[in-house]
Amino acid sequence: MTSGNHIYNQREIVLTRFPFSNQLDFKVRPVLVLSKDTYNMKQADVIICAITSNLDDSEYGIKITNDNLEDGHLKLTSKIRVDALTCIEKDIIIKRIGLLKEEDFQMVLQKINTLFVEEEQ
Repeated sequence: MTSGNHIYNQREIVLTRFPFSNQLDFKVRPVLVLSKDTYNMKQADVIICAITSNLDDSEYGIKITNDNLEDGHLKLTSKIRVDALTCIEKDIIIKRIGLLKEEDFQMVLQKINTLFVEEEQ
């Protein structure tokens, strides 16, 4: 099942084929849509970050449970990996899983910022 012309919204958690960093293989996994809605309406792609069930400590991970969702359901306690960013075609999205709460999404954006901006000392 593919998404066709479906518009995915910022903060949605969707299931898709997520590429490994070698760009040769992929794994079906949940991801968080990062790109804003106006971008998503105009483009064939969405900007996403990976979600994993591997809960090992990570400087760039944010733990989430069903309590962090406005709607939908995660099968497992998971971690948003803000250091695993990519752009994918909307047509490879399999289905929608849920919607991350706004305050948790803001934490994701703040954590992404730490990838690109050094802290002032």
